[in-house]
Amino acid sequence: MMLGGAVVNWWALEHIAPTTYVSMPVTLFGLIPDTMKTQVLVSAIGFGLFGVGCDITGITVSKVVTKWFTGHELASAMGIQVAMARLGTASAISLSPVIAQSFGLSAPLLAGALLLLAGFVMFIVYTFMDRQVDTVTVCKSQSAMRLPSYVATLLKNPGFWLIVLLCVLFYSSLRPFLKFATDVLINKYGVDPVTSGWIVSLLPYGTIVLTPLFGSIYDRIGHGALLMLIGCALVLGCHVLLALPMVNQTWVAVGVMIMLGVAFSLVPSAMWPSVPKLVPIEVLGTSYSIIYYVQNIGLMLVPMLIGNIIDQHTAANGHVDFTAPMSVFALFALAATLTAAVLLVVDLRKNYGLERANIESR
Repeated sequence: MMLGGAVVNWWALEHIAPTTYVSMPVTLFGLIPDTMKTQVLVSAIGFGLFGVGCDITGITVSKVVTKWFTGHELASAMGIQVAMARLGTASAISLSPVIAQSFGLSAPLLAGALLLLAGFVMFIVYTFMDRQVDTVTVCKSQSAMRLPSYVATLLKNPGFWLIVLLCVLFYSSLRPFLKFATDVLINKYGVDPVTSGWIVSLLPYGTIVLTPLFGSIYDRIGHGALLMLIGCALVLGCHVLLALPMVNQTWVAVGVMIMLGVAFSLVPSAMWPSVPKLVPIEVLGTSYSIIYYVQNIGLMLVPMLIGNIIDQHTAANGHVDFTAPMSVFALFALAATLTAAVLLVVDLRKNYGLERANIESR
């Protein structure tokens, strides 16, 4: 589905003229325009197809890593997994403008589709490897009989729902921001588009190194809930700095991106490995599915909300005042910080083990 969505996205930009329009039967209470470029609509369909496949893959990969590394370096393994994903994000942000300027607007999408083709082949190879292990080590029939009771336990778990809430708030404060970050640098700090792409790429590039590092700390020392709290607090501070109109020096923007990279490493390196401590392994896939589902609600609505706010604060000459949009991102970060603090308190009371190391004593 990811590969197919990428191909549709590339086809839209390569073969549909940007001058044709289509009327939209559904506007989602005004959040979607009445008329839209046909190219944009088809591209959005491709991106949506890619997004569905991306989440299915993310759920599967998270459970696979948990299956292979529970009781061992789980956070380190998930940290490496996240780091590789961030490498793709950073490469897309930093290299797409260069590729587009050299080979055309659709060229970065074609490059992405080719990379996904390689990933699809690797996935097929891994599937056969994993199935061979399952035939030796896994007995599924006994777990299936107890599934309803496991799901009921999951839905009654306050720690799990705090993780769900933390996830949607944290990613709503960061992932949509990445879509607008280059525009923030261009409009507020006067950075040229290519340079702004490189500055924003500092965020995911930093996570490539830091996420496995923080995962290793969680594995060996613990304090997962505290790491999440610190990460959310860092995001809050960075968004407040970006929202202040008087803070407009370029070096501040670079420093903020670096600190956001640290926060973008801290929270995922502790959050995803904490889920297996809160839920039974039998419903781990269900757990990650619920987390992704709620997260995607935020990732769907927040960009539309921010986009409308940006429209309201765009001058006639095209200049955008990002004070209001960044204030909204700061509010999401504040809510995430408060949720992480509550999770820390609940963990201390219910002894989920989020503050304990992941590597079991031998």
